[in-house]
Amino acid sequence: MPPLPAPVACSTPGVSCFGRNNYIEYIPGDLPIVISVPHGGALTPASIPDRTLGTTTTDLNTIDLGRAISAALTSRSARAPHLVIVHLRRTKLDANREIIEAAAGNADAIQAWNEYHAFIEQAMAAVQLRSGTGVYIDLHGHSHAKQRLELGYLLSASTLDGTNAQLDAPAVASASSLRLIARESPLLFSDLLRGPTSLGGFLQPDVASVPSPSIPTPGGDDYFSGGYSTSRHTATIPGLQIECNFSGVRDSANNRASFAGRFVQALALFAQTHLGLKL
Repeated sequence: MPPLPAPVACSTPGVSCFGRNNYIEYIPGDLPIVISVPHGGALTPASIPDRTLGTTTTDLNTIDLGRAISAALTSRSARAPHLVIVHLRRTKLDANREIIEAAAGNADAIQAWNEYHAFIEQAMAAVQLRSGTGVYIDLHGHSHAKQRLELGYLLSASTLDGTNAQLDAPAVASASSLRLIARESPLLFSDLLRGPTSLGGFLQPDVASVPSPSIPTPGGDDYFSGGYSTSRHTATIPGLQIECNFSGVRDSANNRASFAGRFVQALALFAQTHLGLKL
């Protein structure tokens, strides 16, 4: 389904614009970073029935975390990332699913789904026009037992359980959300995923994450590999889905700000090392 045009002109960095009924918010930026937050909303309009299929659990505090990461990037560089937020509760819309499951046939939910992905694509186009490339982050929260970030590159846990030689097979890189980096990088793909200059590597030792040099594979633990948005929106710029643990990351304003600062340092190193971008 083709994206709808943005409902209003959205081009001033740091100034929010909204879709219909304020269900979707887009804050344009001037950094080559696009952050989307699909599951943190709280609005429950009666005009949209509750979804009866799929997951409906809210990702607690991910909107606040997205804003904290945006603030940390702005503080670092005096420039802002692009930020796209769903304010509908997940019981009404799951924007990280294809439209049938996401909106359950409701016209208002369908419009919000289209606006959300149209805003992301508008942000992608702005990043490409200004910088040529960038990084896309689909921001989530998980409730798994292990308190660590889950970095989802569209590769299953069983794939990540493989050896480095298995990960370095060309078909693995081409299936990943980092395929655009892998095409140009002199590094082995296993190093991009879990080597010292991977995002997980740059997060060490302050932030535990999988995959990373210290936690190269999920093993038998729960792990989210990335979903609809990561698959759809990494065709033009590379990116990933990040599932954030609650304790120490999302649970308080102080921890969100502290995590955001550490995450932005790692993201800047990753972007400069692999894309030549200075944040």
